[in-house]
Amino acid sequence: MNCNSRMLTTVLGMVLSLSVAKAQQEPKEAWTIDECVSYAVENNIQVQQSNLDQKLALSNRKQSFWNTYTPSLSANSSYSWNFGFNIDPVTNLPSSVTRRTFNLGVSGNLILFNAFQNQRSLRQSNLTYLAQTYTTQDIENDIKLNVASAFLQVLLNKEIKAVAEEQVRVTDLQTRRMKQLVDAGARPKGDLLQLEAQLARDNQNLIATDNQVTISRLQLANLMQLETPSDFRVASPDLEIPGTEYMARQPEYIYQTALEQQADIKSAEASVLSSEANVDVAKANYYPTVSLAFGAGSNYSSQVEEILDQDFSQQLDNNFNQFVGFNLNWTLWNRYQLRNQSQTARINLTRAQLNLEQTKNTLRQAVFQAHADSKAAYNTYLAAEKAVEASEESFKYAEDRYEVGALNQFDYENAKNSLANAQSEMLRAKYDYIFKIKVLEFYLTNQVNL
Repeated sequence: MNCNSRMLTTVLGMVLSLSVAKAQQEPKEAWTIDECVSYAVENNIQVQQSNLDQKLALSNRKQSFWNTYTPSLSANSSYSWNFGFNIDPVTNLPSSVTRRTFNLGVSGNLILFNAFQNQRSLRQSNLTYLAQTYTTQDIENDIKLNVASAFLQVLLNKEIKAVAEEQVRVTDLQTRRMKQLVDAGARPKGDLLQLEAQLARDNQNLIATDNQVTISRLQLANLMQLETPSDFRVASPDLEIPGTEYMARQPEYIYQTALEQQADIKSAEASVLSSEANVDVAKANYYPTVSLAFGAGSNYSSQVEEILDQDFSQQLDNNFNQFVGFNLNWTLWNRYQLRNQSQTARINLTRAQLNLEQTKNTLRQAVFQAHADSKAAYNTYLAAEKAVEASEESFKYAEDRYEVGALNQFDYENAKNSLANAQSEMLRAKYDYIFKIKVLEFYLTNQVNL
């Protein structure tokens, strides 16, 4: 390798190293709310467990289908050596000759009548699978709402941090101006010391708000079960204040709409229907079962081969036999097992019906509470807006008086802090109102969107 080649290799290596280092330092793309929700739903352990339950229900449904519409088939074969006195399975004659025997057969059974037990079991398994599907959806909906709430909390804390940063900027600017006035002998040094103390307090508050952003971001990452929360960043969408059209609807109307589409209601309703089918299955056990039995087979014996000079294939052909018939099975007494099964099925049906009513009651309370909360949040937000407007006017007036020396440092800082508190409270009211409206929207549309 010549000198130029070594130099080129060195330069390329440095460029590659710098590119890798830069790529490692650059933060990952900020996550949107949709990305957060999708990741949380996909990786949540509870959802994964529910998906496994759904797969088991699907497997049971398939088994019920095959039990209903297909016969059972089985094949059997044996090869043995017989010693001593016994019955030849081919000739059915007693013999003490040592011999080899071979048997081959196939048999089947097809249920013709069992009081529609298989059909009812198939219906029950279909409904059980449907209920589990809705259960999975309900778990996913809860996760979506929780992620949306945590996402909004991050946005709120980021905006409160921005207010704290503005407080630091304003105080720092005032401190610089005051230092110039003090150096010029126009203001006493005590005013500068008060501003420096206030700047320290504002910086302390900024650190606290930044810590709240970090905590809320980590809480969202943990809710998503993110493996590397240290690099996790949240995008800041431009959220508009929702209108009041959802609040204008009566809570009873929202409740009736939610009854038709909420996954937990549908799951409970499917469970009731599944329990009703299970009661029918238990009743069918009291009736007899009629089935069609059929089969075919053949056998071979070495003794027959020696005596009648029939080889293996000839014996299988000569001994080939078939059968077909009907079986009747009717349980007359099994120590009250059928009665107990029937009672258990009816108890489970009552339990499912009560669970449905409880789910409806819970939904009704949640809808009415959400409607009341959204109205209260909206009124709180309007009041907070007015408080900010009043605080801004008050601070502007205080700032003008402070500039001409007509207002002392203590009253000026009170006006500035009052404005910051009003802005923070308005932000809290804003995001609280947004989330409360989104909850109402969820009950009406079964969707979580920001």
